[in-house]
Amino acid sequence: MLPATAPAAPPGPELDALLARIARPAPARVAFVDVRWSGLLARPLVTAGELEYRGGEALVKRIDRPYRETTEIDGKDVRVRRAGQTPRRFSLDRAPELRGMLASFAGLLAGDRKALETYFDVSLDAGDAWTITLVPKAERLRKRVVAIEMQGRGNTPRCVVVREPDGDATLSLLGDAGAEAVPRDAAREALAVRCR
Repeated sequence: MLPATAPAAPPGPELDALLARIARPAPARVAFVDVRWSGLLARPLVTAGELEYRGGEALVKRIDRPYRETTEIDGKDVRVRRAGQTPRRFSLDRAPELRGMLASFAGLLAGDRKALETYFDVSLDAGDAWTITLVPKAERLRKRVVAIEMQGRGNTPRCVVVREPDGDATLSLLGDAGAEAVPRDAAREALAVRCR
């Protein structure tokens, strides 16, 4: 299990100041390495690629390895293309966890506290190394996601942790936090150090 962060204080002016510092105008791109731990997997699944925020409700996640897949979210429409497979299309209403992820990324990258607070209870553990914790308000999303934590240092987001009710979790290492290779049997605690 990824180590939980300490209880955070209710957000105040510090959150507004941090959101202003980490906001990125669209289009914004960042390389990522996702590490997913699941009770169904013998070892963590590691994927890598690029996230692109196009503004509003438009997000593209491109996986380059170990397979090639592109997921495009635009409004309520989701399109998934994987090499060698028929493209799939579905409504975001069928995937509340994607809606939550989109709202969290869009709100954080746009520096939009109001958008975040529409979908989440927001708390902040402030300091040079900081954590913004988003807890879904909607019961439907809480069935899939317990919390989303963005962790970083200074003006730079370094990681996003998505915690699920069954104990499964995904750690997204952003930018240079994911530059170093991830071991096949990556320990959550060891990788969490890269977030700070």
